[in-house]
Amino acid sequence: MITDTDRAVIVDLAERYGVGKVLLFGSGALPQTEARDIDLAVEGISPKDFFGFYAELLLGLSKPVDLIDLSRDSAFTSLVRRDGVVVYG
Repeated sequence: MITDTDRAVIVDLAERYGVGKVLLFGSGALPQTEARDIDLAVEGISPKDFFGFYAELLLGLSKPVDLIDLSRDSAFTSLVRRDGVVVYG
């Protein structure tokens, strides 16, 4: 899982950018697993704000970040919606 500090940064940025929901997925979402990166999925963010949000996550979190946009439906985004852990929203 992610640290409380990283969670606080994600929540703060999500509020500032008006994000609808942030999900944690991948190895970082598994309890008691130390992941090498933080995999996040976001929905409800303006397309013009996506990369600014991503950049601030990269600078503010303790590990590298992968960010995907859930605005388009695919088998992968359906899996993330189903299995992801809500961090915000």
